[in-house]
Amino acid sequence: MSLLSASAVAELVRPELRRLPLYHLDLEPCRFKLDQNEVPWELPRAVKAEILRRLEAARFAAYPDFHADALRRALGRFHGHPAEGVLVGNGSNELLRLVLEALAGPGREVLGALPGFGLYRMMIEASGGRARFLGPNPELAIPVAELEAELERDPARPLLLCSPNNPTGEALPPEVLERLLARLEAPLLLDNAYGEFCRHDYRPLLARHPQLVLFRTFSKAWSLAGLRLGYLLAAPELVAELLKVKLPYNLGHAGAIAGEVVLEAAGTFARRVEVLVRRREDWRRMLLARGFEVYPSEANFLLARCPGGQAERVLLGLAEAGIRVRDFSRGPGLAGCLRFSVGTGAALRATAAALDRLQGGMP
Repeated sequence: MSLLSASAVAELVRPELRRLPLYHLDLEPCRFKLDQNEVPWELPRAVKAEILRRLEAARFAAYPDFHADALRRALGRFHGHPAEGVLVGNGSNELLRLVLEALAGPGREVLGALPGFGLYRMMIEASGGRARFLGPNPELAIPVAELEAELERDPARPLLLCSPNNPTGEALPPEVLERLLARLEAPLLLDNAYGEFCRHDYRPLLARHPQLVLFRTFSKAWSLAGLRLGYLLAAPELVAELLKVKLPYNLGHAGAIAGEVVLEAAGTFARRVEVLVRRREDWRRMLLARGFEVYPSEANFLLARCPGGQAERVLLGLAEAGIRVRDFSRGPGLAGCLRFSVGTGAALRATAAALDRLQGGMP
């Protein structure tokens, strides 16, 4: 008979991790899914067919490449960056956690800002680090001046930022990031998951600032969220060290092949991005016309504060119409805020109609 009860087993987990909330999303089917910032289109049929053709030819009984070097080389060519400075994995979040474990570690403080992606704190604390996130300001803007002051006080802490930021969509100009990098004596971990939708290109900073680590994903613009494929761009010297602590075979045949194939069809996906960026403005105008406060966005989503503070009513009313958006109204500084992924024209029309019906019954 075990000396530990079933309830006591949970107490074996580190106390700071037991205090973390569980990350949860509603996964029930709905008519228009606008809560996870996926693009609204499946892979083009020809692209999917080519992925499946190459996957069928792969040897399932054999391990994949240790580090998916063919995909690393393809990404290096695509970005004009040394292949030795590319690392790939099962989603950019896997790589962010790996980098935090390698560069932050037990007891080390990691600097950031709110609002931000909800998993950052969990990943920092899972690595043994301590999160110091500056609180939100009324504009929900990334607090650049306050971050600069923090770096003047202690430049040796890793800095974790998201640009375009999730959930606001704000993107920092490269010259602002360069000012932060000039003050920083530690890594800048820049989550650039929505980079394809943004007018700013941070890749040129990599050559001038070897402490910059740029995280990208195939989940958004490339329609591969279901395959969990991400990568980072960094100094080859840093990636050489990360390869020592990354698990071998961390990317299977399916992800590696899919990444290579979609890169070969990059023009198709670039045109899709152009459509979404134009449609983002249509969504912005639609929400503004219905009394929402809409925050500027460089991503494929919009954060909007509901008129009259009626976020719960709007959320439920949209759900009744089969439209799921993301509720941020309980987050710091985000009272009344919902996030809308930029969807199809049909989703836009359905959302507008549902909001009109709701507002007709609002006090």
